Amino acid sequence: MAASAPLAVQIAARRRAVFAACKANGLDDDARRQLVKNLTGCASLADCTMGQLSEVLNHLNRGKQGYAGRKRTTPTADRAPLLAKIDALLAELHRVTGEVHTLKYADAIAKRNGWAECVDFADPVALKHIVGALNRTLQFKLAK
Repeated sequence: MAASAPLAVQIAARRRAVFAACKANGLDDDARRQLVKNLTGCASLADCTMGQLSEVLNHLNRGKQGYAGRKRTTPTADRAPLLAKIDALLAELHRVTGEVHTLKYADAIAKRNGWAECVDFADPVALKHIVGALNRTLQFKLAK
């Protein structure tokens, strides 16, 4: 979309993109409304600003690939909840700071502390350490 297009045209295009992303993710109208309410606090897409529509669209486009946008192999039963928690903490850091924190951020934490080369190769103990570090980072950002 050209930068010179009127804001109303850009917002309408972003709404259409949200509808298309919802359809691609298999969300019905009720699920879409609940998602918009949870992410933005708005009752409908019509009440959302351009930034809020972008936030909803970014959330929908993350899909099943995890927050980093890279595909993961199916984790073992003991690692799956920890990897989901890491994704949730990264998404929350994005919401709080406005900066995208991807799995590369978690990889850097793991490597810096010597727990693992990257999150995908971390054992459950290392994943617990990474979750703790991300949680401490989130608490620090919230305290600012």
